[in-house]
Amino acid sequence: MEEKQLEHFSHEEHPLILCELQKENDDGSIDQKPAVCYGCQEQISDSIAYCCFPCDFFLHKRCAELPPQIRHPMHSQHDLVLLRNPTYFSGGCVCNACGQYPWKFFTYHCSSCDFDLDVSCAILDQREIKLDCHDHPLVQLNRPATFYCHACHKVDEDWSYLCPTCQFWIHRKCASRLTPTVKHKDHDHSLLRAYFLPSEYLYLSFTQYCPVCRKKVHLSDWLYYCGPCRYFVHVTCVVISQEDAGEQVQNAVKLPSSNAVQGLIARFLLKEDEISNSNDSGKSNIEEEIFMDSHGKHPLVLSEKVQNLDEIKSTTSDDQEEAKALLVCDVCIEPICSSDDLHYYACVECGYFVHLTCSNLPPELHVPKHPQHPFSLRYTRNAVGLFRCGACRRATNAACYYCEPCELSICIKCASASMMTSSVKHAGHKKHLLTPFQSSNPCTACGDTYRGGFGFTCEDCHFYVCYDCALLPPTTTQRWDKHPLHLIYPPYFEHLEEFYCMLCKKEINPNHWMYHCRECDYSLHPLCVPQLGLFRCVKFGRSLSVNNHSHPLTHVAEAKYKSFCESCDNKRLDWGPAFECDFCRFYLCLKCAIERELTDDEE
Repeated sequence: MEEKQLEHFSHEEHPLILCELQKENDDGSIDQKPAVCYGCQEQISDSIAYCCFPCDFFLHKRCAELPPQIRHPMHSQHDLVLLRNPTYFSGGCVCNACGQYPWKFFTYHCSSCDFDLDVSCAILDQREIKLDCHDHPLVQLNRPATFYCHACHKVDEDWSYLCPTCQFWIHRKCASRLTPTVKHKDHDHSLLRAYFLPSEYLYLSFTQYCPVCRKKVHLSDWLYYCGPCRYFVHVTCVVISQEDAGEQVQNAVKLPSSNAVQGLIARFLLKEDEISNSNDSGKSNIEEEIFMDSHGKHPLVLSEKVQNLDEIKSTTSDDQEEAKALLVCDVCIEPICSSDDLHYYACVECGYFVHLTCSNLPPELHVPKHPQHPFSLRYTRNAVGLFRCGACRRATNAACYYCEPCELSICIKCASASMMTSSVKHAGHKKHLLTPFQSSNPCTACGDTYRGGFGFTCEDCHFYVCYDCALLPPTTTQRWDKHPLHLIYPPYFEHLEEFYCMLCKKEINPNHWMYHCRECDYSLHPLCVPQLGLFRCVKFGRSLSVNNHSHPLTHVAEAKYKSFCESCDNKRLDWGPAFECDFCRFYLCLKCAIERELTDDEE
């Protein structure tokens, strides 16, 4: 290609050179250099453009060759002069055609009337257009009108293109943005334009939702898509998300985190400098022995992380990883054996453990999302003690905060999340910060809808994540696999096959979060990961004494195959949670265990 230079008024520092932006690869695919035209601020999809690479300055060939002045139908009394950018004190203007503000780039301007048009409005108004999706040319209407747009399916007042033959009618903004391909900042690959959902994706197992507005992608929607990633975006949403800017807040809580719950509890209990000082000073500011209402039998003794796990009562397994799981805080039901916990309180005789932070929980809490009543701290007094948290909907035997007038119980981890005053920066939504919310919107991560549920949201993007998903750890493990499982988020780039859960064998919705082993290329629903499943908020191993049975029963996560409840018509308990007698294969379901539990007086 012969080099062509242009001295242009918009870039006086250097001449602009007409360059090729597309390169054909050996396999026949086309690489397009990502570039945005300074004049109209649209992605350049043409094969050539005027460029100044040292200054990262680009112009469409058509924008570089715009006439210096025009006479426009919307302002026929005066000529409009092309400016590099508006000359107003603010540096921007309002386009008198589309209302865009602030517009700070190529502008056709009338200095006598302070009349301005951005270049897209100025040039499009003077021509009819032909779209691939329609048989006839479309003409520009000379004034705004209220109508139903066949492109974005919205009814509002706007400038438009109309087909006089068959009443096909679309917004001008929908027509003006429809380049054949576009590079969307939230996706690694170029997106192709389509005027309807391509036929090869009509029979997907799951409904497709736009990742920007979170609304359903209908068969007749105009969209941009990446087929290999099953990524579909409304044409108008691509424009919105390209204009979005990321947010940076220094004090934002970063999720996911392997120790998220303790971090959230610490944030509303202590100032950050106090937390670090208490850890740095060892035992100097921490009581050696405390009594807690939750454990009235014995005092709790300050302990360091257990190095010899055989010292823990009831630990008989040779598997050290399994033994670590026994060291779980009885208040928040989160592991204590983590690198962030220097000390904790323990009653080794009873196998009762408490984080330092959980030992300082306030007796009363005023939850911002439930301001009508205070919540009082309650501890589980019995061995069964399961309740369903009103925020995450999980069954748990953790301590809780309870609102008596509303009969609402919230587990410790959800109560700490609801007390947050700062924003959340989550890897599952990198564009914007998330703020706490309470609503009945479906969770973007899992698809479940909890009426009045608690979670975090980005309202601009219609992104909602419940506490349960927000607090998932970034990695986890499986006992049959030495590799870590990573929490991953859609879109799943270039994964051509459908995702199937290795455990439940069901297809995984590609719009939802999942755990994935990169080395072995298999995936799991978060709920199917045993330690993250339906009973991840339950501490097993607690001992229970019941009437009419001489031995104590142990709370187990999985009853053995062909086991039966001895109290309620021989109900099958296979692989489900139950209370088990190690000596005589005696089982009780949770309901019967509650009914037959002996109190301290009865014992």
